[in-house]
Amino acid sequence: MVFLAAFAFSMPLAGFFIERLGPRLTVIGITSPFAQEVVELSAISAALSASIFGIFNGIGRPLFGALTDKFGPKRSAVLSFILIIIASLLVLTTGSSPAVFYATCAIFWMLLGGWLAIAPAATGAYFGLKHYSKNYGFMFTAYGIGALIGMPISGGLKDAFGNYIYTFYPIMGLAVIGIIVALFTLKKPQIE
Repeated sequence: MVFLAAFAFSMPLAGFFIERLGPRLTVIGITSPFAQEVVELSAISAALSASIFGIFNGIGRPLFGALTDKFGPKRSAVLSFILIIIASLLVLTTGSSPAVFYATCAIFWMLLGGWLAIAPAATGAYFGLKHYSKNYGFMFTAYGIGALIGMPISGGLKDAFGNYIYTFYPIMGLAVIGIIVALFTLKKPQIE
């Protein structure tokens, strides 16, 4: 019984961890070096683009807040993971194109902001509203863990293969896992 309770609690944490580890924070962290090394933007243009992408992060919050209110956290999470897969495929097929770089980074940055709207609703949907603040605090811990682990992994892939482009293969794999976790663990919000 204790194992089942621990497993049930860890599934949404795993989904949140997967979300933080791979898709969003990793791309955010490699935006400037990717722009310089793969797209061949100047350091100034790369830094400026990262600043501009912050606007998309801000847009993603109310946008995915509205989507989550209308369609629920499960569908919104699945949509965000599907967009990650599409953006990753675009990078892998035409990664050195400045237009693709700007479009895909705007998507990734928007989704980072979007997840900040999805995650609270997903926590409430999975655990209910009793002890919501404590549960969300626990779930948000995965954000920090993902940041600590995601960047060294992307750096290791860059060192091993000589290019940040290879980071997008595991990002897509983690997005697929995120879809599965969202589909099988997120349920309709409970009203208590």
